[in-house]
Amino acid sequence: MSDDKQTTKTRLLDAAEELFAERGFDDVSIRDLAATADVNVAAVNYHFQGKENLYHEVIRRRFSVQRDATLASLARAAPADGGRPELAAVIRAMVGDYLKGALVRKGGARVMAAITREMHTNYDTRHMLVFKEMIAPIFAAFSEAMLRARPDLAQADANWYIASIVGQVHHFIMRRLKCDSLPEDDETRAFMVHAFPVLAAPVEEYAAAITDHITRFSTAAIDGMHPEVTP
Repeated sequence: MSDDKQTTKTRLLDAAEELFAERGFDDVSIRDLAATADVNVAAVNYHFQGKENLYHEVIRRRFSVQRDATLASLARAAPADGGRPELAAVIRAMVGDYLKGALVRKGGARVMAAITREMHTNYDTRHMLVFKEMIAPIFAAFSEAMLRARPDLAQADANWYIASIVGQVHHFIMRRLKCDSLPEDDETRAFMVHAFPVLAAPVEEYAAAITDHITRFSTAAIDGMHPEVTP
């Protein structure tokens, strides 16, 4: 592919990432995308065969990196000899890498905002690709690792715990994104930081603190609700 074509594709992907995160898929037109990328309107169809495929490529470009990193972290949480992993290590691997992907890695925050907006406002079949390629592999690996750590759990219980952990992660991601979006002298921002001082920490420290909290909180909750019976 020529440099000019690659540049046009990259500009469209960058523009789409920004606009989909800010407005959502349905409220962004092809003309909006072309204008923001400063390219011809026909470039969207030429390079991506439509807005829907462009949306998919935006998600793939950023989230596939996060998916692969999270799967690798979960694999490392298991002992090399194939033994039973620690539940806290499994949760920490999942939560830590997910937070890094959303808050620290380039483009992660905007893609997370775009996915969250679509999931909670206007879900339809176009998002099945996101689930099949990106979310389903992480869920399957997390579930398998959790059941290896706690083989006494039923799959239905594990599903509840996974949903709770992911819900906590999304909450703390969106809380940080909201705080960072406000001006330094904003009253709401000041209140948020006063109530939750870690929001003022550098993003890497914030991610580490939240990872530690969710890991300890969730491990204690699972152990409390399902105490292991030792033989």
